[in-house]
Amino acid sequence: MSHHRWFALLLLCLMALGLVPGLVWAQAEQPPAGCFFVEADPGFERDDAWVFTQTASPGFFDPGQAYQGQRAAFVGIPDGSENQEVDSTVWQRMQLPVADQITMTAYWRSQEGDGEDARYIVLWDLATDESSILVYEQVLQEAWTPITVDLTPFAGKEVLLVFGIHNDGQGKKAGMWVDEVRVLACGLQPPTPASVGGTEVAQRASPTASPSPSPTPPPTAQPSFTPTPTPTMSPTPTFLPTATFTPTPHPTTTPTVPPPSPTPATTRLASGPPSRSGLPDNSALPLLTAVALSGGFALLVVVISLRR
Repeated sequence: MSHHRWFALLLLCLMALGLVPGLVWAQAEQPPAGCFFVEADPGFERDDAWVFTQTASPGFFDPGQAYQGQRAAFVGIPDGSENQEVDSTVWQRMQLPVADQITMTAYWRSQEGDGEDARYIVLWDLATDESSILVYEQVLQEAWTPITVDLTPFAGKEVLLVFGIHNDGQGKKAGMWVDEVRVLACGLQPPTPASVGGTEVAQRASPTASPSPSPTPPPTAQPSFTPTPTPTMSPTPTFLPTATFTPTPHPTTTPTVPPPSPTPATTRLASGPPSRSGLPDNSALPLLTAVALSGGFALLVVVISLRR
């Protein structure tokens, strides 16, 4: 049991030794009050924050030469490559805030060059497409050295921060490592409108930044604007589907052809009169009339005779 306790204690000690430096470094990463860091990935630990210009001798992330962390950025002509006249650069795009003070700090080391070989730091203004050379000096053999540059004149601008080295292609091959690049902004000023992509927006400070403790002039009176509350829209009732009324089409009146006028049919008589069953025979009428007249006449003669 004692062996397990000693092993657990040793493990805790090793964990503490590994965690304490990380905690100390995390505390050192915090910016001073009223300031904040502008850059992303100061130690070149990620692959998406810094860009190597694709020249004849592009730079690369070097895990074997880091001032802090796991790797640094190398620009120049590495050992084993042919000497040539070429520039090698690494850069990051950033928006500098409107602040009272903006300072860039970094660590770099270089392998000695000669002739016209030089290392430099350039700030490229994306709005005007103009570059400002902040540092341009001869490449010397030296260990990690800090460097500080004032970026306050470029406050409010969107820029490219460029680290580069120039080889003249003769003599020695110059190279440089860069690590722990910090851009610290302090004393933020009120946001001012800036045009980005044709749309006016306000330059916003980092959420972690706090206003400068220095007194600021009273704000200029601005016309108050009371936003009109957006009326709450009642949910639109969902109507149940109803039977669709399809009008019954009236039958189309088809003009009827009037019945033809009856054409008098021609009755063809058969030979002899038609049979008249149950009716008196008209052919006997003249005979009866003659008999009646004869009887009447005879009666009249008798009456006259008697009166005589």
